[in-house]
Amino acid sequence: MLRPHDDRRGAPALLIALAAALCIAASPSYESIAATAPTAGQASPADFGFPVPIPEPPLPEGTDAFDPPSFPTSATGPLIAESARTADRDQIVTMTGVDLDGETRFAVFAQDGAAETSSVRSITTLRADKTAASLLLPTTLPPWSMYLLWPERRGRYGAPVAVNRTEAWWIGPDNATTGAVVSVFGRNLARANGTATSFVYIKPARGAGRYIEPVAVNPFKVDVRLPSLAPGAYEVWIHNGHGGRFGWSGPLALTVLDRSPWAAQAETVLDVMRFGAKGDGTVDDTNAVRTALAAAAAQAPATLHFPAGRYLVSAPLQAPDNVRWLGEGMDQTEIVLDALLNGSLIDGAEENARFEALTLDANGNTGKHPLLWIPAVSNFSLEAVRIRAWNAPALETRDSRGIFINASEMIENGSFYGNSRQIFMTGNRFRMTGYGESVVALWGGSDLAMVGNDLANADESRDDGHGIGRFFVAQGHHGSLRNLYWGGNVSHNAAPHDCSKVDCNKGEQICFEMASGGLLEGFRGASETTASFSASAIGPSAVGWDLVIVGGRGAGQRRAITAVRQGSATLETPWKVVPDASSRFALAGAAYRAAIYGNSFEGRASYSAHDSNSTAVLLYGNVYDMVVDSNQVRQMRHGLMTVALASTGGMSPYFLQYSNNNVSDSNSGLYVGTSFAEAGEAGIWGGLGHIYRNNRFERLAHIGVEFESWTFDGADFNTTVFEGNRFEDLPFGFIDAFQLLWTYDGAFKAPPPQSSRKYNTVLYRNSFERGAAPLAGSVGFASRQPQNTWLNRGSTWTGFAAGNAGP
Repeated sequence: MLRPHDDRRGAPALLIALAAALCIAASPSYESIAATAPTAGQASPADFGFPVPIPEPPLPEGTDAFDPPSFPTSATGPLIAESARTADRDQIVTMTGVDLDGETRFAVFAQDGAAETSSVRSITTLRADKTAASLLLPTTLPPWSMYLLWPERRGRYGAPVAVNRTEAWWIGPDNATTGAVVSVFGRNLARANGTATSFVYIKPARGAGRYIEPVAVNPFKVDVRLPSLAPGAYEVWIHNGHGGRFGWSGPLALTVLDRSPWAAQAETVLDVMRFGAKGDGTVDDTNAVRTALAAAAAQAPATLHFPAGRYLVSAPLQAPDNVRWLGEGMDQTEIVLDALLNGSLIDGAEENARFEALTLDANGNTGKHPLLWIPAVSNFSLEAVRIRAWNAPALETRDSRGIFINASEMIENGSFYGNSRQIFMTGNRFRMTGYGESVVALWGGSDLAMVGNDLANADESRDDGHGIGRFFVAQGHHGSLRNLYWGGNVSHNAAPHDCSKVDCNKGEQICFEMASGGLLEGFRGASETTASFSASAIGPSAVGWDLVIVGGRGAGQRRAITAVRQGSATLETPWKVVPDASSRFALAGAAYRAAIYGNSFEGRASYSAHDSNSTAVLLYGNVYDMVVDSNQVRQMRHGLMTVALASTGGMSPYFLQYSNNNVSDSNSGLYVGTSFAEAGEAGIWGGLGHIYRNNRFERLAHIGVEFESWTFDGADFNTTVFEGNRFEDLPFGFIDAFQLLWTYDGAFKAPPPQSSRKYNTVLYRNSFERGAAPLAGSVGFASRQPQNTWLNRGSTWTGFAAGNAGP
């Protein structure tokens, strides 16, 4: 039972001085700031722009005390534009901003939730330049506190950023009935980033609410079962237990319904056999089924029941609105297309369409068309359905909302979901055929969750019984996409298997190919919430895309465009650092706010035999603010990949986190770099602030970390952090060289003079051990780009024939 306590305590007098008295410096770079910091009383969440529920409830028992000071901030002080959001003590935080180098220091506040003792310390950066900086959090901070960081320069403070603060991104389903399970998705949702504790609070838009005990918790997803609530609009708030009053995240909008969209369908049930259907596998039941569907549509909401049998049809069927197609089990009831259509078997339906407990079989007669063609629907469900669409898509939809696919089997070559939103796939079996591209393809949209699904090839004894290994592909053709989650999915033998029959530059199981957009010229000025360009540079078609600062002042920031008028773009959220004439911009079909957690990805045993691109996760191009955590990866050509493209397109991933993953029995472990850059422009950042933390790599046939450069200027990386990673049994440890994607020919090449660079790379407490890999020719660390800059603290290379000293 959750027992509230009130954490709205007053701060002690001269809080900062007291905090300084309590802290002990961990190294010469950590010191008290009591002597130089302004005296301040208790801060409020509003001082930092942190929301709280109104009216504000008492915090549950078990949340940390947190009473930070409030330093007066200055627009002329150092500024943080963007930063990493998760780190424990003795881990590194990355950021971009203004004046973070030179004399700038950082005030760090933390508070021990149990002892209610607080500390404020001043720390210096590990590395910093005019664009980016990295900080190592002191070991003497309390573990897994919320940490506040203020940049300070000559007595002037910039606005702080929070580390480990609860961060809710989206909720799904966002409309549900009492008793339904809904999930909050985001980052830092659980205490200490664990799987035990999170606090969820639901309230009406006006008025007090109640806490709900979660039914499942992980750092990126928290499930709750809705209690008895009156229908209406509600706010959902979440708290991970850290940060006291400052640790809330929300509100997320939830609509509680009086009944589900499908509830009334069970009240009127029609039997298809009453309309003349035989279901005997020999008689053509087309006319009978069509007549029954028309009758169900006339009485909708309704259910059309298909008793056990095999129903042959020879023409398309129209799916009515508000009608459920109900069988007696996917092995008992089959609807089979028995004539060549070269078109979809079932189409139509604009709302509340449901298929349950049956099989839909294209029987090879839809050609390349999807078995189900549902262009735009509100609420669509497949529940315990088998779709047999060999060599064709199971489903195509373009602009739908509320798609639920549960406990089903999809035998297909991949489905297209366009710009759809609120898509949930749970406990399904996906069996790929015909070298199918992916289970799911999105070109825009938002709010996708794939949980507990299983991916395999349909029949490896058949040439057309293989896919190419992809769960998911995102491309930005229709604009940006956001809010995505994968958890507990499993793949088997998933990768291209015959390069003579399929393009082997595929096989990325979670694949973000975000290469839509380009550099935006004609900048005229900006405010906190706008950016203006010449009218010819940007127009209304940019709504739904993102504006990214890829160089100059404010680099690393991404903002969604909500309106454009006469060249002035209105932004969804304000800039933290307002851009100026030095700033460079990209208009991007971007992907952001995604978590890939606790999955098991398996490629093929041929991972080292040919140059496929089999990869567990590829984040490529305009990708931002994603976390890849606690996944098991094996038998890949490249275990995990981060890729920037040509700087002339501004296609650059920023602030990605790969943590706690295990990659084994693969060709290479981690690929980070610039690839396929066929043109370039200096001053455009290819990567900013990425963190690779506490991953383990073992039994690799080739390279542990491929840190790749390409031809042409630009697309440089800055402040990339590798910390706490462990590499064992591999011939090549950390290799910084030219075009490492290709098969190794005995030498690592230096890039040409014009090529992408890697600045301020931090290597902290990584270990590379050759182990059982062959000694001859082995290399621990090699860098072929002399302009790259490094900081190594505590990383080691052992047992290699060369390169054991590191950078």
